[in-house]
Amino acid sequence: MGPNMKLIFHGDDFGLTPGINQGIIRAFKEGLLTSTSLIAGGEAAEEAISLAKENPGLDMGIHLVLCDEKPVLPAEDISSITSGRPHFPSRKRLQRAIFARKIDHREIEAEWNAQIEMVLKAKIPITHMDGHQFIHLFPGLLPICLKIARKHKIPFVRVSSDDPATFEAGFMRVIQWIYLKLWIKIFVSRSIPSHVRILSSVGFLAAGGRLNRGTLLKNIDTLRHRKASPLVEFILHPGIGDGYTAHKYNHWRYDWKKDLDLLTDSSLKRALELRGVELTSFGKEL
Repeated sequence: MGPNMKLIFHGDDFGLTPGINQGIIRAFKEGLLTSTSLIAGGEAAEEAISLAKENPGLDMGIHLVLCDEKPVLPAEDISSITSGRPHFPSRKRLQRAIFARKIDHREIEAEWNAQIEMVLKAKIPITHMDGHQFIHLFPGLLPICLKIARKHKIPFVRVSSDDPATFEAGFMRVIQWIYLKLWIKIFVSRSIPSHVRILSSVGFLAAGGRLNRGTLLKNIDTLRHRKASPLVEFILHPGIGDGYTAHKYNHWRYDWKKDLDLLTDSSLKRALELRGVELTSFGKEL
């Protein structure tokens, strides 16, 4: 069956909405989830921090945000990013502004530090860092991310997308994934310092309920056959499937409940045990 594999089931977007918070906590208490990362400017971030304190076994990371959501700092303090608006720009507008060099990198650093410090002030340790829609890997932003990781002694940073190739995700999603893979291979992989812990991250192609039990197990078998990293993070987006989240983020076309159902599937746990897969967390790997 190939080398032993340690698996981290991770839930993105903690703090985004109450329904996502409930899904992540249920997936942790009743299922396979061991890790999450907080959107500090999310409308339900304070609730998420309270839930994290009540569930100290759940690994906490920071989900760096620079598009769509609200900043932690006052919008006027980071005006090159927000243009004075109360929310960050869309991902496309952010990309255009970055390539046009209209954004002050000092403002990005200040905002990301504020997002991290919101968690640390609550006395919750941060074991890992990732970026909303992989923005932390954008041109010019990765050095800021790595600087912040060193400052706050955050050991793990998401710097890979190792999904086994499939066209089931849809043509545009595959094109985005190819661009991301090329960017990581050509530029990102050469920029990672020795103090950053590396692992394989899987979930870009099957984000938001597109991953099922069969595909997940097939991906695990493929990664083992390829002799990929012995430590793999599967990125999921569990939620309870509430109408409010579905309405607010309708443009994502996610099915949060499917990810929750997958993570709480007892037959999946048995299948992983038969494969000798060990469930772990970022904290346990330190």
